[in-house]
Amino acid sequence: MSDSVEAAAAAWALRHPLQESERGQFEDWLARDPRHAGALLRAQAGLSVIDRAIVPDHAVAHTPALPRRQTNRRWVLAGAGSAIAAAIAGLIGWQRWSGEEVTTKRGEIRRFPLADGSVATIDTDSALRVVLDSQSRRIALQQGQAWFQVAKERQRPFVVDAGIAQVRAVGTAFAVRRTDTGVQVAVTEGTVAVWPTDASGAMIILEAGHFATFVRGQSAPITGTAPAAIQRSLAWRDGEIALENETLGYAIGEFNRYNRRPIVLTDDSLKDERLVGLFQIDNPDEFIAMLSASLDVVATVTPHDVRLRRKKARDDDGNAQ
Repeated sequence: MSDSVEAAAAAWALRHPLQESERGQFEDWLARDPRHAGALLRAQAGLSVIDRAIVPDHAVAHTPALPRRQTNRRWVLAGAGSAIAAAIAGLIGWQRWSGEEVTTKRGEIRRFPLADGSVATIDTDSALRVVLDSQSRRIALQQGQAWFQVAKERQRPFVVDAGIAQVRAVGTAFAVRRTDTGVQVAVTEGTVAVWPTDASGAMIILEAGHFATFVRGQSAPITGTAPAAIQRSLAWRDGEIALENETLGYAIGEFNRYNRRPIVLTDDSLKDERLVGLFQIDNPDEFIAMLSASLDVVATVTPHDVRLRRKKARDDDGNAQ
């Protein structure tokens, strides 16, 4: 069966329940080819598998329980090619729909309530588009990072399109970060389904404390369990940067995402120094003072940046070596 038939079937399955104005068009599509009914059933079955995988057991107590599956296991939609996988991910045409554009400037962190009761907490220098309708809730994350607290509404799946990766949830909390090189999804509550946009139906179920990192050019994401690291990485929600044995190079990169006057490390011998601490995003001076005290670092402030180097040792005559 052609991918175009499977894709059309998935698009109809996603639109269920249909509005009265759509029923005539749907019935015409079904009658046009005897293969359409079978394709529709496969699409509906695939959606059912996804939704039951990401909805907690207590939320679907009225339905027969699925066998317990191993966390992070890759699921493949039976009989589904790349077109149906893309459609189920929510890719058929929705990017062309009008929606609300939301952006943040450098240094800005914004809490943005959605009309469905969900909340998006948006990190610095980020951009996303929100499209809510009667069948679905969709977010296009164009750049940056956001943490989503999704209101439980099983009939309207919550889908995030992050370019090379897709995330599907019903009621949960998770973060998506999109950079030039890839996408990271981190789950803080509940369960989500993730998969590469260009994959052939394979997806991964992530539970709280798990992450998936999609790297541009690689077919499968890197997955793992790191609840403590995930919480540290999301300290920005409270206006903080949390370090637990991260390198100085990493810490400077994080501060520079928020501050207009960048910190520049001019001494490569410092970049791999390990740090521990909790710092305010909008107070890099406190961070630099800590470096001066603990690593014997000198800071030189210029009109354009702050340059860090290690203090030079002095010989017996007091001259810098």
